[in-house]
Amino acid sequence: MVISALLVAILATMGQWWFFGPVTKCLVYPLTTGTLVGLFMGDPMTGMLAGANIQLIYLGWISAGGTMPSNTIVAGIFGTVMVLISGADPSMAATFAVPLSLLGLLLNQVYMTVNAAWIHIADGLLEKGNIRGVRLMNFVPSCCMAALLYGVPVFLMIMFGGDWAQNFINSVPEDVINALEVVGGIMPALGVAMLLNYLGKPKLIPWFFGGFFLTAYSGLGLTAISIFAAIIAIITFLGDNEGVQKVAKKTVKRLSVGKKVDNIEVAATPAVENAVAAQDLEYTKRLSKSTLIKTWLWTTSTEACYNYERLQALGAANLMITPIRALYDSHERQVEELKKYMVFYNSEVFTVGPIINGIACSMEEARANGADVTAEDINSVRTGLMGPVAGIGDTIMQGILFPTLFGIGCSMALEGSYLGPILSFVVFEALIFGCGYFMFMTGYNQGKSSLLRILKNGTIDRIVNAFSIVGLMVVGAMAATRVAVNTPLEIAVGEGVTSIQSVLDSLAPGLIPLGITMLVWAMLRKKVNTLWIIVAIFVVGILGYFTGILGYVG
Repeated sequence: MVISALLVAILATMGQWWFFGPVTKCLVYPLTTGTLVGLFMGDPMTGMLAGANIQLIYLGWISAGGTMPSNTIVAGIFGTVMVLISGADPSMAATFAVPLSLLGLLLNQVYMTVNAAWIHIADGLLEKGNIRGVRLMNFVPSCCMAALLYGVPVFLMIMFGGDWAQNFINSVPEDVINALEVVGGIMPALGVAMLLNYLGKPKLIPWFFGGFFLTAYSGLGLTAISIFAAIIAIITFLGDNEGVQKVAKKTVKRLSVGKKVDNIEVAATPAVENAVAAQDLEYTKRLSKSTLIKTWLWTTSTEACYNYERLQALGAANLMITPIRALYDSHERQVEELKKYMVFYNSEVFTVGPIINGIACSMEEARANGADVTAEDINSVRTGLMGPVAGIGDTIMQGILFPTLFGIGCSMALEGSYLGPILSFVVFEALIFGCGYFMFMTGYNQGKSSLLRILKNGTIDRIVNAFSIVGLMVVGAMAATRVAVNTPLEIAVGEGVTSIQSVLDSLAPGLIPLGITMLVWAMLRKKVNTLWIIVAIFVVGILGYFTGILGYVG
């Protein structure tokens, strides 16, 4: 038991302490953490099923700009632990996870607030010329805080909470358990509705209904729906791309830095042109391929000391230590150059975001070789790009890749297949690492103009639309299969009895799950706080069960 508790405590610590982002990012997701908790506690199947049930609620939660709408780390790990130590059915995992995740918001606020102290200490160390101290401050104190806030509580929960949890479950009446199962059956509608709200451009909404009714009528699984959706998306993308090429033949426009690009203003300075022009000069100092790869790998720890004051500043300074050491010989100059990165910074940092770090390396290289590139120039470019890049990166990673892959993974997991969490993790990591490396090297080799070209020619919009088609069809399929409620109401007609559910099915299968999902989506569009929506789901589920209007399909 001690070893199990210790392993889960380490998992909880790593879930909050993002020391190696692309991997630890998956520890934010309950499908991954639930499976690992189950493995560590000797029941991987129950852990996986609990994690999958919890994950369905949070498929649409987007964490951006330092905000955390709900603590999915606590939901996945603590919620799964509660299921395992209490012996409850995995279908009840969501009812444990939701209140725990809301309580976990306090833990996140404490973590982000206290972490602001470490960057001030790092400022002092850098003033004294201690570059190694900056790197240590990025990792060590934040790790200790994560262990204290997340690791210790879950360790104590496993060691001393088993008897209490089991007695609590045994004392709950069976009707209450059944009512909570109905609540759990409705809860996935929130995750689906949030994704629909995020991906739902008006012209793409029909693809959601296409995925829903294709699943409802044919019974196809999410994998099959995803394959069909991918084929449709590819055809759509190629068709859009062909249209753009035809327009391009008729009209050729020059791209000039500083003009408005897709309603996004990107700051421009003469130093950018100087840096580009400097590429034609003979450099005496070059960043080697190994140095660039090391720098890219350090980008994975940009959020290790995430804090409210300067967000990713300490992580951004940490990753630039490697190229600065390679470009500048004197220790004093290295310290001076590093100071410009200890300022507020916040962007998406794993998929598209590394392009900014590649651009910074390119400009730093030009500066080291005597080009007219000032510290203010480098920071103005970084500041000007971090907003547009965050919009693109968060959309692709959190809004499309994650819900699509982990939605499929949840479906496979709930069918009892361990391939669900394994494949979603492996494919997710491959895409993050591949995209991140490509964007970093593109930023270094081509500079700022590379991102502007992508924004200008509409490539990103076409890619996002294509992925959104896949996401919406998968989300539609999940609404049809994972919003697991029906109505047990029956009406006596003469000597016979007519089931209301059978009447609804004769009109169109899945109308109740679809109606609930649409209702939650309407509430989100009216800016109703998600906390009130969760409360409403609990009230509707419990009242619906006790009045005999709603039942759980499971």
